[in-house]
Formats: sequence, structure tokens, C-alpha cells
Amino acid sequence: MKRVLVFLALLFTASLARGEDQLVVGLTEDVIHITSSFTGAEFVVYGTIEAPDAFKGASERDIVIVVRGPNKIEKVRKRDRVAGIWVNADEVVFVGVPSFYFVASTAPLDRITAPAVLKRKGIGLDNLTWDGPDRKDVGDFRKAMIRNRTASHLYVEDIGAIEMNGPALFQTRIRMPANVPVGAYQVEAYLFRNGQEISAYSAPLVIDKLGIERTLYDFAHAYAPFYGIAAILMGILIGLSASFIFRERE
Repeated sequence: MKRVLVFLALLFTASLARGEDQLVVGLTEDVIHITSSFTGAEFVVYGTIEAPDAFKGASERDIVIVVRGPNKIEKVRKRDRVAGIWVNADEVVFVGVPSFYFVASTAPLDRITAPAVLKRKGIGLDNLTWDGPDRKDVGDFRKAMIRNRTASHLYVEDIGAIEMNGPALFQTRIRMPANVPVGAYQVEAYLFRNGQEISAYSAPLVIDKLGIERTLYDFAHAYAPFYGIAAILMGILIGLSASFIFRERE
């Protein structure tokens, strides 16, 4: 283990000697707990650019930070009016859809690097890709899903939101809505110079339920049929109780 650490230290020192900038990144929170009073969360991604001369070429650097939630299977339905009634007339199933997506940058994405690079790394809402059916109108369903998730604050593109404190220090705030899904997230940071990626960083982030919410969540997923029956019985019981109370008042 010591040999590995020494090797990494020498490699890092050598990269600095060659003048290669390196990202050093941290998170104020790497585990977020959801409780009954959860109304959303906020954490900060911060860091510095390690370079032999932080001022040299500072204007040529750009930073992009991406937060991706766990991938899921999503259905997008299209509603049409039939005989005066709105019904679900069509649907498309997408596979590998990020349940949460946030991107922040120091400048507009198309000014930071080439469109092919953004597409390959999935940086920006226009460059997200997932598996779906081969049909002509699939793009319309894709846009509808992105539009709905943006409206619910699960997809955010915050251009210019990364604050630079001097030539090397940076930070940005990531806000999670109350409906943020649980699971394993990935936080990514990219350093570009003159359109070329010169350093990257990745770290895990976990969002999990705590207390009674954790117990109910585990029960609902492990015993879905029983949970559904229990929910129906609870609804019936509440309805009967309310009916009895109002009848007594009359």
C-alpha cells in the first residue's frame, strides 16, 4: 500500500513538473438523509486547481460540475382527446434515464469544448442519451421527459453558477428538491483548457431514507403486494372513521 501511495505522489509531482493542471475537489456532504421533515437539501462542491503557476493561463481554464442520479426505466405517455375525454393514447419506454441531473459551469458549454466532447461525456441536457425505441417521434417524447423533469427541479442546467475565487479556487451549490430519488449518485468535475480536457474528478454521493421512512421504503420494495393491500385497507379505515365522526356530529 505504501508503495502505491509513493507512486501516486511521484506521479502527481511529475505532472506538476510538466505543467499539467490538476483538480482537487471536495463535497460538504457525501451522505444526505431523507426524514419526515425533509424539504430538500443543499451541498457545496468546492476545490482548487493545482498548478505550478495558478495565474498562468487562468483565463483559458473552464470548469464543469455534473451530478447524476441513479439510472431508471421511465415511461413517457402522450395524451390525446378522444370523444371529449383526455386519455393516454401512446407511450414510450426509456432505459438508463438519470433520475436526477445537475450541471454547472463557468461559461456556456458550447464555449468550453466541442459538441462531440459534450455528447460523449453526457454534459448538458441536450447531450443526455439513453436507450429507447426506434421510431420517428422518439425525440418528442425525449423532450417532453426533460421538460417535465426540469419543471420538477430534477433536471437543472445552471450555466455560470461556478464561482471562481481567484485564479484557482472554485465552488458551486447544488440544490436537491424534496422529491429527489434515493440511491447512489455520482459527482463529476472536469477541467478544460482551450477546449481540451486536462483533468477530471469523480466522487460518490448517497441519498438515503432514515427512520420510519427507511422502514416503510424497505417494506414497500420487499413486500410490494402486502404494502399495496395495507395501503388500501388504511384508506378504507380512514374513510370509515371520517364517516363515523361526521355522522356522530349530525
